[in-house]
Amino acid sequence: MRWDDRVYGETAIDDPGLLALIATPTFQRLAGIRQAGPSALAFPFKTVTRFEHSLGVHVLLRRLGADRKEQVAGLLHDVSHTAFSHAIDFLVDSEEQDHHEDLKPRFLARPDLAGAIEALGFRVADFVDDSVFPLLERPLPWLCADRVDYFLRDAITCRVIDQPTAWRFLEHLVVVDGMIAFDDLDVARRAVDRYAVMNRDWWASPTEAFLYNEFADALLEAMRVGALGARDLLTDDAAVMAKLEASGNPVIAEKLARVRRFEPANLAGFVPRVVPKERRIDPPVIKDGQLRRLSDWDRSSVP
Repeated sequence: MRWDDRVYGETAIDDPGLLALIATPTFQRLAGIRQAGPSALAFPFKTVTRFEHSLGVHVLLRRLGADRKEQVAGLLHDVSHTAFSHAIDFLVDSEEQDHHEDLKPRFLARPDLAGAIEALGFRVADFVDDSVFPLLERPLPWLCADRVDYFLRDAITCRVIDQPTAWRFLEHLVVVDGMIAFDDLDVARRAVDRYAVMNRDWWASPTEAFLYNEFADALLEAMRVGALGARDLLTDDAAVMAKLEASGNPVIAEKLARVRRFEPANLAGFVPRVVPKERRIDPPVIKDGQLRRLSDWDRSSVP
């Protein structure tokens, strides 16, 4: 399996066991789920899928020297995302906006995926909790392979950085004491700045809040009238959109139109029911054999 990745360039996966896992219908479903959720309806250039991101996390973990089990965990970390990604977090009570994690055991247990996992010599239970894999998953504001990949992938797509900048960030990533760090203060500062721009202008912007809340209202109305069921959210974007459009419901049609033809004027006076999660990073940086968070290095440099 070879492809030109928007972050890493020419990339390949040759492991037969991993290829068998990727080929399962449960994993392939991720190719139909946009990482940007309903925001991709308003901004069609947001073409990143959960499939692409999952492959990217695996590739990054491999580059960082993670063992095979953690590389498999990277492939599987988003396998339970529902249609339109985080849209479900605007329907349910999910403080961390990660409801897909609650669904993960159900997806991992699907016969096609469970069989591929067991053929690799692992157990389904090995991949339920990503927090046991320190390179794959760490809480904000630390770095982890998941966070680094979605940042670089989204930032390239939204033209906040270009691919050469992403490569420069990657060239200065190292693993120290089991955690991902930068080995250059200036590169770390630049990465933090670009991540902050992504949070401000995209992930947690008023525009995103509007798009996600309006789309969530369409989903809620579709469920209220029986046009959509909870199981439908376990499919993909196209399947859910087809049901929404076939409903003939004027409320749903109006909400979808406000998402697809987003107008900045719609933000005037808009109060979101659910606010997108704020994100910031404060990465560890190693310098002269010492590992400290970037903020600690910068504080120590002030006279």
